[in-house]
Amino acid sequence: MKNYQNKDIIVHWFPELCSHPGTCLKTLPKVFNLNQRPWVNVNAAEPEAIIKTIDQCPSGALRY
Repeated sequence: MKNYQNKDIIVHWFPELCSHPGTCLKTLPKVFNLNQRPWVNVNAAEPEAIIKTIDQCPSGALRY
């Protein structure tokens, strides 16, 4: 598990669960971007938008 956090939210990513459908990348690309490091930038959107995107993760690899 990898964690990405700021003062408002912690995003947990479980890479072994990820089925790579790209839902997060398509829904909120300013936060979830494979061309940046780290690939999750929790400062790029409001926590509510991040939560809404994570709730759509079909594999459960992203959590908060």
